Amino acid sequence: MDFRNARARQPEIVRSVQKDARYTNELAEDFSDVLRLTGPRNWIKYNQMCRLLAELSYHGFASANSLQTLGEEYTGIIQVDGNYKQIPSRLLQLISIVLEFGGDSLFQHLLQKLDIYVENHEEIRPEAKPQLKKVIQRLRHSPSYVKALHKSLFYLEASKYQLSKRTTRINYVLIRHWLQPEFSLYGYKILGVITFLQVSVSLAISGWDAWREHKRRQLEEIKQVGKKFLQRGSSVKGEDPDAPQCILCLEPRFNSSLTPCGHIFCWSCLLEWLEERDECPLCRESLKKSQVIPLQNYA
Repeated sequence: MDFRNARARQPEIVRSVQKDARYTNELAEDFSDVLRLTGPRNWIKYNQMCRLLAELSYHGFASANSLQTLGEEYTGIIQVDGNYKQIPSRLLQLISIVLEFGGDSLFQHLLQKLDIYVENHEEIRPEAKPQLKKVIQRLRHSPSYVKALHKSLFYLEASKYQLSKRTTRINYVLIRHWLQPEFSLYGYKILGVITFLQVSVSLAISGWDAWREHKRRQLEEIKQVGKKFLQRGSSVKGEDPDAPQCILCLEPRFNSSLTPCGHIFCWSCLLEWLEERDECPLCRESLKKSQVIPLQNYA
């Protein structure tokens, strides 16, 4: 039988998920109360697992017995396979349940293992490890963006509410379509557009921050290389160790530079200082990089 013409809409799917969430919350509280009887230590240690156990028990029982969940029965929807022709197999439903309620933990656990592998694997070049670790760190934050984008697609086209259903290609169809109320779905579409724009802006801001951090690190590396080069040049020239000290680095002054207010510092030290604030390090008078005067043949 082909169920393509009886696809469930956003209101039925959302109400079904909300109804199931209500029952699983109650079941999780019951499990928590039972666990409390074993002592406060066990309750503190295992209480967070009550929610996961409730989800797996509730949805697993319905799947194992080929039943609708209470939320699905309340709204008159059932699950069908990707071809809209038959009920999905128990194995496919089980995979969907595990992905829905344990997928995040599995994903983070795999990333943690991958991070340890990259850190300890000797065949990976040392210069490549920091880049790989950056990619792993970004993947850690990706699920929230992926879920938000997926949710915006649901609001726009009423395909899959849960990401696990999209992964396993399980669909919802309405079997009591004659009870389907007539009302506009434009509100859901507007919500989908707003959600998509919100995620896009968040991704843009995150990308901008990452780019700024990358440029900052590049600039810091250039400064360090320049400072080492100047120090190396100082040692080659055999500069007098008894030369006046720079008050910024507390070392013999090198490449002396003069400020309009009459104070002298190392050229590199002064420029580094001006990267943070536009004032003389000594008298706090306003100072720009363009006002610094390099002194030639001056100790």
